[in-house]
Amino acid sequence: MKVLFICRQKTKTNISPFVKAQAVSLINEGVKVDFFLIKKSGILGYLRSIFELIRFTNKRNYDIYHAHYSFSGYVASFARKKPLIVSLLGTDVIQSSFSRLILRIISNIFNWKHIIVKSDEMRNLLNIKNIKVVPNGVNFDTFHPINQKKARLILNWDLSEKIILFNGSKSNPIKNYKLAYNAVNLCDQKIKIVEIKNLTQEELNLYYNACDLFLSTSHWEGSPNTIKEAMACNTNIVSTDVGDVQYLFGEQKHNRVCPFDPRILSSAINQSLIGKKDSNEGRQRLIQLSLQSTDVARKIINLYKKSWKEKSKV
Repeated sequence: MKVLFICRQKTKTNISPFVKAQAVSLINEGVKVDFFLIKKSGILGYLRSIFELIRFTNKRNYDIYHAHYSFSGYVASFARKKPLIVSLLGTDVIQSSFSRLILRIISNIFNWKHIIVKSDEMRNLLNIKNIKVVPNGVNFDTFHPINQKKARLILNWDLSEKIILFNGSKSNPIKNYKLAYNAVNLCDQKIKIVEIKNLTQEELNLYYNACDLFLSTSHWEGSPNTIKEAMACNTNIVSTDVGDVQYLFGEQKHNRVCPFDPRILSSAINQSLIGKKDSNEGRQRLIQLSLQSTDVARKIINLYKKSWKEKSKV
């Protein structure tokens, strides 16, 4: 089976790590995956991409077109690429009722075969046909537990400091750093906050293992990849109640979900910093939920096969 991934180019040289990871997991299952990268943002950039996609596929045949994020789906739709599967990532559904209205209209007009969302919250908000909840999986080879002291020595972090890893860039308004800052300031010990910014997957694995706690205070999320990556490293986590975090954590006592209240977050942080990291079972929880990348890849391949059979009957 030959599939074309249609997605934004994240930087000058790369695509989003989770999109690339999903492609690798599909390739490992025998799917041939090519990429069409949308390089320019804004209305003009997306309009140009429609014609670029048409030219790109003139002499290339694909069984399935898989767009990642709503605007990539719009580009593929206006380029008349079928059968089309669109993965929605979170902000394109949760952030705005207007964006949901546009999604409903475009997906209906252009007959998107399947829409993949990351959480039940996203499915319920959209409330349209052909939606499948498939959270992103985690590459257990990339994200895995490492001795904290060893990870800190590699990163040259102070062994005696209490370090909290913050979920993203401090400047990203969606990540809500102000709440994290206020909560940490209320804690009864000195804590250093380190942000996730411009890291390779290998560096990120070291950060998860070197920190004392992973803190997520986002205003909204779908099924947050960073939460699952931290769980795969058995890192203690405190998060606001967004996306499917409650479901991901289950009954894990060292991972806590809190309301958007700095005092409650501060208390949870204090309690989590006391907990021993070697007793966290986040990785085992992900295994129970079948959120290894290979499990998720097989779910997506089943959608591909279903879409291909439907196309063959036309």
